[in-house]
This record gives sequence, C-alpha cells and structure tokens, in this order.
Amino acid sequence: MRKGVTEDKAVVADILDKAEVVWLALNDDEGPHCVPVNFAVQGDTLFVHSGKRGRKAACLDSGAAMAFSAAVDIELKTSDDNACELGYRFRSVMGNGTPRPLDGDEKLRALDLITLKYAGRSMPYNEKVLAITAAYAIDIRSATARIKE
Repeated sequence: MRKGVTEDKAVVADILDKAEVVWLALNDDEGPHCVPVNFAVQGDTLFVHSGKRGRKAACLDSGAAMAFSAAVDIELKTSDDNACELGYRFRSVMGNGTPRPLDGDEKLRALDLITLKYAGRSMPYNEKVLAITAAYAIDIRSATARIKE
C-alpha cells in the first residue's frame, strides 16, 4: 500500500467525523458528476440527503456504485527555494459504496444524524420540506485514509 495510506477504520472514522463536506462522485448517461454534500456517518454507512428531483437524486436512486472523498487539516506547504517543495499537508478519505434510498423511520433517523452532526442537537422538521426531501444510506464497500505530512 502507498506510503501514508491506511485502511484502519478508526483513522477513516476520525477523518469523516471531522470533515464538513463529503464529495460524491456519481455517474449517469451524461457522464461523471461530482457534488459536495452534508453528511453523517455511522459505522460502515454514510448518510446524505437530497431533493427528490435532479441529477444527484437520479444517480443515487439508481443504486449504481459510486465513490466519495473528504479532507481535513489542510495546510499549505510553502518554499522559497524550490517549486517541487510546494504542496499540502492533509488527512483525507477516499472510498466507494452503493447508495440506497431510505423512507419512513430510516429516513428520519438519517436526517437526525445529519442534523446532529451540523447543529449539535435534534431539531424539528418543516413537513412541507420533509415531503420533498430524500435521504440515502451509502453502504461503504471500502475506504482508505491518506495522511500527507
């Protein structure tokens, strides 16, 4: 395995817990589609939400394999001497999985996890907005973390 890369689930979980955004790499008949989303993770499952219509929702509804990534602790490395020494320090996760739509209590549980991650507490939902909101579980097949110092 490449230097600085690990499959250690504790390292992957730590990075995902600290990440503010996860980038979904999706694909459809129009080609690749990459989109940043709010998310929550629990165990080997990533939870995201979407409107019920649109390209992102269609890709997730398809159940097709997809990928995701996130990065934290991003810090520019500078150099006055050599352009090859420029770069970044970071911790990142890259993974892949299979999305599945959620409904009923599973949907509410996913939305509650996402709300808890960003608001730090449970909050009520606007029923009109809830009716046009989809939630998805992405069952993580594999994920690796990279630590670049």
